[in-house]
Amino acid sequence: MRDIAIIGGGLVGLCAALVLQHPGRRVSIIEAGNLEQSRADGLNARSIALAASSVQVFRALGIWSQIEAQAAPIRHIHVSSLGRWGVTRLRAEDYQLDALGYVIENQALGRCLLDAIKDQDNIKLEQNAEFESIGQGAEVTIGYRKNKRKQVLKARLALIADGAHSPARSALGIGHESHDYGQAAVICNVEFGKPKMDTAYERFTPQGPLAMLPLGGKRYACVWTLALDRASVVCNHDDTEFSAVLQDRFGFRLGLIERVGERFSIPIQRTRAEALNAGRCLLIGNAANALHPVAGQSFNLSLRDIACLHELLYDRPLADLDNELSQLVTDYGMLRADEHRRIIRYGDGLVTMFSNELPLLDVVRAAGLGLLDLVPPLKTQAALTGMGMTFGGNRLLRGHL
Repeated sequence: MRDIAIIGGGLVGLCAALVLQHPGRRVSIIEAGNLEQSRADGLNARSIALAASSVQVFRALGIWSQIEAQAAPIRHIHVSSLGRWGVTRLRAEDYQLDALGYVIENQALGRCLLDAIKDQDNIKLEQNAEFESIGQGAEVTIGYRKNKRKQVLKARLALIADGAHSPARSALGIGHESHDYGQAAVICNVEFGKPKMDTAYERFTPQGPLAMLPLGGKRYACVWTLALDRASVVCNHDDTEFSAVLQDRFGFRLGLIERVGERFSIPIQRTRAEALNAGRCLLIGNAANALHPVAGQSFNLSLRDIACLHELLYDRPLADLDNELSQLVTDYGMLRADEHRRIIRYGDGLVTMFSNELPLLDVVRAAGLGLLDLVPPLKTQAALTGMGMTFGGNRLLRGHL
């Protein structure tokens, strides 16, 4: 029997295994895909933004230097509203930080995590293993199929990290609520003629926010939120047409767009589980909450979930906690619910304020950005929320295992 079983071997599942393993615990990861398969890179790579709190997690794991070597720092954030005067500027130096966050290609981060997993004798990664069933009694029993053969894994504790449409969550009988924003995120990489290496941009337009995140060199990761029908039209433009429309929306702060990569249109829905725990099972990552990309919080919130669980378990062998595990999982659900609610409200508030074409709100949001830039306490609170630095005394988020 394993101490911890993790259903889902994406970035969140791999991070959970690395954080929660130690010599007294055996961890298994059940992943339906093959994580070793190569994925797109260069102009067609997908990327992820790492908040300052997430950097602390990777520092604690001792793998930050490997990740940092492949990541681009964000030292300045420029927030503006299309056609309006209001602007907010955030600077890492104002908070005595080297960077407010970093941007890294998903594939590069995944490789770093997989390399770290391979160095751990007490983590077992089962790839091409399709989840089938989950049951609970004195332990958690997980059924999965690998190489056309049914396998069974027993564990003291199970983490559900298999995505927003989680089959394991459904098998546990945990319902979820969904909110369809009627929007899609158009994602691509862009090369500009006059890049600013360490500056990220968030530009609010009446149709939705447009983010440009530095990837190093001339490359920026573009995340452009549009109405569903408009996103479909934009994605079908050829490179020249797409560049012209994007340039019109974003402006010329980085010079002319020189190249664009493949475009992806992803419908945006927020899903939230009705509970974060059931018996000896708990939800993390998108299985718990899948958020609107406007605040860039999904992955970073997931790492703070893992940090909370690490704090609850700390260095104790799970065999010594058998009689306490159900209560511990309940405590986890209670401790995380408040931040989940706050981050959902924060993201939805930004969507409401900055994703519509009402003339009055157009003036209000411009004034709000200007006010935010002029009132240091408001700006500091916005910066700390974005960096995930409102965590209190959690040791992992201070950079210590």
